[in-house]
Amino acid sequence: MAKKEEKEKKKPIFEKVGLVFRSPVRADILQQLSESPEIPAQIAKNIGVERQNINYHLNALKKGGLVKTHKKEFSENEVPKGKGVRINGISKSGKLKVVQGVELTKNGKDIVNQFISPLYEENLPEKNERIKENDKNEKKEDD
Repeated sequence: MAKKEEKEKKKPIFEKVGLVFRSPVRADILQQLSESPEIPAQIAKNIGVERQNINYHLNALKKGGLVKTHKKEFSENEVPKGKGVRINGISKSGKLKVVQGVELTKNGKDIVNQFISPLYEENLPEKNERIKENDKNEKKEDD
C-alpha cells in the first residue's frame, strides 16, 4: 500500500515536468520567468517567438499551476506606466491592485530549479563560445 501512495505523490510532479517538456518554448518561458516577472510581449521578444504562441503556452502553464498572474498593490502615485499594466481593483487598505505580467508559482520555481536551470547551464559554455566567435567576426567586419 505504501508504494502505491508514493507513486500517487510523485505523479503530479511528473505531470508538470511532462507539461513543460512538450515544447521547448515552455522551458524557455520558465527560464525567462525565473529571473523576474515579465509581460507576455517581452517574453516573446526575448525568446524570439510570436506573441500569440507565447499566450498559448502561458495558458497551458497556468492550467498546470506553474505560472500565475503577477499581482501587486501600489498607491495611486506609484502605479507603473506602460504596456501590460492593468488595474484590477482597490484593496481594503486603499491601494490599487495592479496586474502586471506573469510570474512563477512555487511549483514553477521547483521545476525550474530541478530540471530547467541545469539544462541551460549545460549549454552555457557552448553559448559563450558562440558569443565570442560572433564578437570576433563583428570586429573583423568593422576593420
